[in-house]
Amino acid sequence: MTNSQKLDCSGLVCPMPVAKTKRQLLEMKSGEILEVTGDYAEAGQNIKRYIEKHQDKLLEFKVEGENYYLKIEKA
Repeated sequence: MTNSQKLDCSGLVCPMPVAKTKRQLLEMKSGEILEVTGDYAEAGQNIKRYIEKHQDKLLEFKVEGENYYLKIEKA
């Protein structure tokens, strides 16, 4: 079973959601899943761009209004 962690970035604006996501991923082991949520859609887009430029794998990305959800697998 894959270990899953959650990170709530609600109330945060850039660059904090990206920084918190990066920090959380650095503490995780390969194959673990990180689910990130927040309420500032631009931050979700920035996290998505960060993941696409690095080794981790973006499994899911959704934006509904200002709310976003990302599911990331640690490389």
